[in-house]
Amino acid sequence: MPIFTPRLTLRPLDPSAAPAIYEAKRESWDALSKWGIWIFKSFDEMDVSDDEEFCRRKKELFERREDITLLIEDRHSGEFIGGAGLHKCDWKQRTFSLGFWIRSAQINKGYATETGAALAYYALEALGASRIESLHAEGNESSQRVLEKIGFSLKEIRPKAHALPNSTLVDEHRYELSQKWLLPPLAVCWGS
Repeated sequence: MPIFTPRLTLRPLDPSAAPAIYEAKRESWDALSKWGIWIFKSFDEMDVSDDEEFCRRKKELFERREDITLLIEDRHSGEFIGGAGLHKCDWKQRTFSLGFWIRSAQINKGYATETGAALAYYALEALGASRIESLHAEGNESSQRVLEKIGFSLKEIRPKAHALPNSTLVDEHRYELSQKWLLPPLAVCWGS
C-alpha cells in the first residue's frame, strides 16, 4: 500500500480522512442511501464523529488483515474521490469481495472502473486471489456496467437476497472474476 493508477491513489483509511468522507457523503447521499448496503441511519442522524469511528474500525480490521477498505484520492491534487475495498477476506481460499463508491461530483469520469480494475489487479497479483466476487442490487445498473467493463461475469441472481437501506428486499446479482487476462489494460503499481 498504497495502490497507484495514472489518476488515482488508493490508500488505507485513517481518522484524518473523516471530514472529507463526511462531506462526500453529504454531496452523494441520494445515491448512497439508495444502494449503499452499509447505510444504517439517515444522514441527519450522523456527524463527522461517525466517520472517524468508521475509519478507526476499518483501520483496525486492515491491520488484522480482515478487511481492506481504502480511500480513493486524485493522485495529483489529493482530492477525495470515493471509497473502495476488498472485503470478506478469506486467506485460506484466497477470495475477496470487491466494493466501491464514487462521490456524486466525480461520477461518469471512469473512476469506478479504474478503481475496480486496480483492486482486481492487486488482489490477483499481490494477494494471490483465486477469485474476486462483487455483489449489486437489482436495478443498480451503474455497478453492473462497471463490473462488466472490468471483466467480471454474472454467476447468479439470488432472489430477494439484497436488503436495501430502506429495508426493501431485491434480487442480488453476484459477479466473479478469477482470470487476470480478463481485466482491461491499466498501469497500476503498489507500495511506497
